Amino acid sequence: MSPNNTFDAIILGAGISGMSAAMHCIKQGKSPLLIESTANIGGRARSFEDRVSGDIIDNGQHVMMGCYASFFELIKEIGMMHKIHKQKYLTIPFHFTNGEKDLLFAKGFAGLHGSIGMALGMLRLNFLNGKDKRSMLLFALRLKLGICRPGSMTAMEFLLSEAQSGRLIELIWTPVILATMNGKPEEVSAKVFVTVLRLAFFGSGDASSLYIPQCGLSELFEPFEAWMNERGGKMLRSMGVSTIDIEHNQVKGVTLQDGTKLFSSSVITAIPPHALQKIIPDALNHSYFSELGHINYSPIVSLYLWFDKEFPEIQLSAIMDTKTQWIFKKTTKMQSAKSLLALTISAGDEIVGNSTEEIANLCAEEVRQCFPEMRGANVIHWKVIKEKSATVLIDPDTEERRPNQKSPVDGLVIAGDWTNTGLPATLEGAALSGKIAASLI
Repeated sequence: MSPNNTFDAIILGAGISGMSAAMHCIKQGKSPLLIESTANIGGRARSFEDRVSGDIIDNGQHVMMGCYASFFELIKEIGMMHKIHKQKYLTIPFHFTNGEKDLLFAKGFAGLHGSIGMALGMLRLNFLNGKDKRSMLLFALRLKLGICRPGSMTAMEFLLSEAQSGRLIELIWTPVILATMNGKPEEVSAKVFVTVLRLAFFGSGDASSLYIPQCGLSELFEPFEAWMNERGGKMLRSMGVSTIDIEHNQVKGVTLQDGTKLFSSSVITAIPPHALQKIIPDALNHSYFSELGHINYSPIVSLYLWFDKEFPEIQLSAIMDTKTQWIFKKTTKMQSAKSLLALTISAGDEIVGNSTEEIANLCAEEVRQCFPEMRGANVIHWKVIKEKSATVLIDPDTEERRPNQKSPVDGLVIAGDWTNTGLPATLEGAALSGKIAASLI
């Protein structure tokens, strides 16, 4: 702590948005204090040890894309990019329940990246007919030229207006929407969906390449506190804030749960909307803050399955006609296990209420159906993680009402993947929000 408990900036929450905000404050020459109510940093992007296997597993599998500029700025700054594996070209195997498989390999002529490679990768897909491929490429061209006008439509309404067939929507666009927006096509904002396609899948260079962490997420962010300390910042863990102190519409600082008062004319909150509402003074009656209670969320179900049989040499796969959407092959130190898989179910409203055992059994059977090599494989251990409020559900109405980072209170700035970044609620959206917040103080 500083001698008089006064700081250039106080940042609440050491998730991705909070770390990003702290990093950019330091780059601006400020000495911020970053307060985290738990013992961990990274927010929802964290890992822990599974007690049975001894394996380090994440709270949920995270994958980045080449267009994640703000997030990678943070990772590069703390020297951890070597812990993330980059695909040279976007490569996604598809496996179906009837045992069929296909491959999206987005490499163009002479090794070209970008939209040309993506277009050629789509043309190579065998599970699409010629008509669907032509329709998809015309849609991609219209996106590149900026002709498409999503307006206030849902992604489903928009795709139908762009003559995308039901089969295309089911096999191509729905997996993209689920993976990037954690919502169903009939729910999410077409405006944000178009941004995703332009930046990632039809962006330039290696924007669409997947980046996959090769360590637990907590290890990925572990150097951040030392990085802060070396540059004049400070972090306070395992201490919550009871209130943000505001006088005459000007931030004065915060009061910790132990009663300690900390002073700053600049406070950045990087915490969920419901947590922010709890520490805003009751007397602060402003629609900006009351609107936070109307934000809707979408669940994610993540699970880990330890099998007694070797899984094929595939790093990741999209699986089709199933509840499970993505499978990632992990390493395990559990002696009785031959393979460990991480599985993801985004927008898991229909399954999140099931018991963990039911979910594990269902998903294990889907693995056996999609991979003939796994038929007869037994699950010897499983772990199911339910996040009922994993991300904000960005429907057209929510997109229009997402709060700007600058609040109506002088010196109070709001960060988080749920704020108005124009991006989905992803690691990149969180990091970008922190960068914007730091620029406003």
